[in-house]
Amino acid sequence: MGIDGYLQLEAALVKHLESYLEKVDNEQETISSYLTDIDSLHEHMHSPEAYYGNPINAFLTINRFAIIWKHEIFDVLLANRTYSEYRNAVEGELNKKKLNGPTNEDLLIAAENLLDMQEFTRIPTSELANEVVLRDYNTDQNVTLSASECHSIGSNFYELQSYEYAAQWLQQARKLASLESSASASAIKIRILEHLVLVYKKLNSLKLAYKLNNEILKLEPKNEAALNNKSLLETQLLLDRIRIAKVTVNEQMDENHLEL
Repeated sequence: MGIDGYLQLEAALVKHLESYLEKVDNEQETISSYLTDIDSLHEHMHSPEAYYGNPINAFLTINRFAIIWKHEIFDVLLANRTYSEYRNAVEGELNKKKLNGPTNEDLLIAAENLLDMQEFTRIPTSELANEVVLRDYNTDQNVTLSASECHSIGSNFYELQSYEYAAQWLQQARKLASLESSASASAIKIRILEHLVLVYKKLNSLKLAYKLNNEILKLEPKNEAALNNKSLLETQLLLDRIRIAKVTVNEQMDENHLEL
């Protein structure tokens, strides 16, 4: 390899290393911010009984273990070689103290409690979503539910077959996600839209499901699930139009017979 080749190789190494370091910095900033929020929550929680008496707080705590710690913290760290050392230390500590984190089943139970509360109190979803769940003492601002948390509530309500409430929470998540501009914003938007498509199919709102499915394809043209849904929804919408046309014709024929 000549000097020119070495220079090209070096330029490529610099390019990829800079990209890697930028990614690591972004990941570290995101994780550090999250850890700061959790530290603040623990520090200023004067009465755990009162805090967890609110079903939203109980849900969010379990959601942190079942979703956020796994997907937004541990999965991010998986790409880091030092993760194995960290994981071994954590596993050793958990085994030593015989601790187990909550399961998805626990999360579903927490969601069911939250659903029961919302159905009983009739508090609007938008009001619950804007409830203060944390005080950021660094910025002296209140923290409300994030797009990811609203999405988690909505997706669990979907599992509980409460489709109307699921739609409300997922729409709230969609609204919040539209305000985010982080590197992961596009991914969360797609996950929210995917669940909304499922919900509106259950609610038989096929036109809305089709519209939202097309939004997924705008964000990710090769999304396999959305491409499959597109064909299925187009077929269902066509069959609905044929059925409506037949009903209209039959009604018109009945009217003509009555006139005779």
